[in-house]
Amino acid sequence: MRRMSKTSIFSSKYEKRQRRKRFFRNLLFFIVLVAALILIFRKPIMEMIEKVRQDIAQEEVQKEEILEQLPETVVNEEPETPVEEEPVVEKVYVTAVLPGSEAVSLEVIEENGAKIFAPALELSGMESSISPAKNQLVILDSETQNLYLVDIEGNVTDITYKVYTKKDKTYSATKQQILDSYNGEFVWGEQPRFLDEDTVVYMSQLPWFDERRFLYIVELNPLSHRNFQSVFGTDVVLKELTEKGLEYEKEGKTYYLTPDYKIIQE
Repeated sequence: MRRMSKTSIFSSKYEKRQRRKRFFRNLLFFIVLVAALILIFRKPIMEMIEKVRQDIAQEEVQKEEILEQLPETVVNEEPETPVEEEPVVEKVYVTAVLPGSEAVSLEVIEENGAKIFAPALELSGMESSISPAKNQLVILDSETQNLYLVDIEGNVTDITYKVYTKKDKTYSATKQQILDSYNGEFVWGEQPRFLDEDTVVYMSQLPWFDERRFLYIVELNPLSHRNFQSVFGTDVVLKELTEKGLEYEKEGKTYYLTPDYKIIQE
């Protein structure tokens, strides 16, 4: 096996040291060069960056000036149609003073130049019905069971049936006497309705004093009361006045009572 001489080994180590020195000298030179270049060109580079920034800012200012000089765009909008407000109609009332009861306010409106009662009258504790011509009102006080006729001016007429007398004259008693004898649990009158302008009807436990109700007719001119026993029952419900007559229901069937007191079954 060939052995290296001491001179060769020494020469090899020397060359390695020389190469290492050259590498570090070159590295140091490169670092110094880069630092020198940074120092030399730093100012021009910064000036260039500042110049670009100023150019951008100037361009934005010019854009804003151009936009300000442009004419405004006019949008053709359709003129708004003014909304006509409905005139505020002040409500008109008449006051009706019912004997033995509180005064009631009744709304009055105008129709075709004539004063009429408003169609939806709300009277607490009372039943009411408006005549076909809408210028009369019948009111039943549910507590006293008194019946009143009211005209369009608020004038009140008491049309209560006040004394009951049997046809054979064998029995007679006032309304109050009969109510007192039944401790108030007696229907003297309920469900008042107009049959026509001159006639009012209602239901009553008279004349048989049992659970049934019988129709009573009040003729206004002159004032008179009489029962009409063809309309009776425990479940008779008087409804509205129609072209056929006064509608009423009994045992689930519909009937009409005409102004000449005929009964029509639907």
